[in-house]
Amino acid sequence: MIVIYSSIIPPKGYKAITILNCIFVRKGCTMSDVDINHEEIHWEQEKELWIIGFYLLYVLDFIRLLSRYQKWHKAYRGICFEREAYFNEDDLEYRSYREKFAWKNYKL
Repeated sequence: MIVIYSSIIPPKGYKAITILNCIFVRKGCTMSDVDINHEEIHWEQEKELWIIGFYLLYVLDFIRLLSRYQKWHKAYRGICFEREAYFNEDDLEYRSYREKFAWKNYKL
C-alpha cells in the first residue's frame, strides 16, 4: 500500500485513513506495523464491497450508532468495520486467513 503524509487528510483527531490502496497519515504521526495492519484490513473490506459499498455501509453504520449513542467516538468505535480492524490489528497474519465479509461478525 502507498503511504501518504498529509495535513488535510485525515481530519484532525484521526491518525490515518485508507482510501483505495493508499493510507493517508496525518502529518506528524508515525505508523507502526499494527497501524499499517489496521489500515490494510480496511483495504480488504473495501475490495470485497467494491469500494463504494464499503463507504456506503460505513457511513450508514456510523449514523445508526451515532443516533443510538449520541457520542461521536463511541459511534466510530462501534462501526463493524472498525471493530474488526481494531480487534485484529495486533495479529499481523490476520489477513492471510481472514474470511471474506468477516466484518459481519462484528456488528453491534
